[in-house]
Amino acid sequence: MKIKWMSLLAGAFMMLCPLEIDARPGSSHLLYGFDTSHLELSVPSPLQPRDGTKKNVNTRYITFELGFDFWLPADDYRIAGNVDPFEQRIANSTNVNLYFMRQRFNLVNHKLNLEYGIGLNFHKIMFDNPIVMDRTDGVLSFNYEPDIGLRKSRLNSTYLTIPLLLNFESNAQNSRRSFRVAAGVYGNTRLGSNFKQKFRRERVKDRDSFNLSPFRWGFAGQIGYGPVNFYVNYSMTDVFESSKNSGYEIGMVSAGFILIPF
Repeated sequence: MKIKWMSLLAGAFMMLCPLEIDARPGSSHLLYGFDTSHLELSVPSPLQPRDGTKKNVNTRYITFELGFDFWLPADDYRIAGNVDPFEQRIANSTNVNLYFMRQRFNLVNHKLNLEYGIGLNFHKIMFDNPIVMDRTDGVLSFNYEPDIGLRKSRLNSTYLTIPLLLNFESNAQNSRRSFRVAAGVYGNTRLGSNFKQKFRRERVKDRDSFNLSPFRWGFAGQIGYGPVNFYVNYSMTDVFESSKNSGYEIGMVSAGFILIPF
């Protein structure tokens, strides 16, 4: 039984990594009628082409980024009580990017590549003040509510994203010793959003669009060396639809660490 299993494993190995044999005549060492004195055996990797060159298209199925969201108001907006409604708790305003698939297409010697993919962007904005978002007759407003016992309020949104970047690798053969930089664009479409309020004894979760922009686009950048990499996404679209948010113009930039790189 042990010999049978060893034979099956050996057969599977031969199918996945077939031996390349270079037999030369002129010797008395024969095996099944072949000269074995000058056999040269090599085992090509199943992850690389047979000639040893790198693939022109490389795929990574899970990449992960973790950072922070920063709102960029176009003006010093104030509401009742001279309060800035867009002041954030930065440490609690997080951005998580999960890409299901990313690919690199070789353009020049695997040092210059076209990179693209598809994934999800998760944005969480924590308000620093007791702000309540209200959408009445289709118009969004931000209200300062210091007397209702509101401890935390947070806006969450999820977007489907497709990035397209031009990537440069200084060391195409060893990514752990490669300096890299990438720049390009991305496009988003909103999948869902909600507004959470935390009181002393209860939590309220309101699902609504809150007039968030249904489609967004912006510029994307990456820089790093080896396993240490950073990203930044700068939105060219306002966070909220300009005609339905009481006149507020709010931009956004997201930045952080690439924890699982390409």
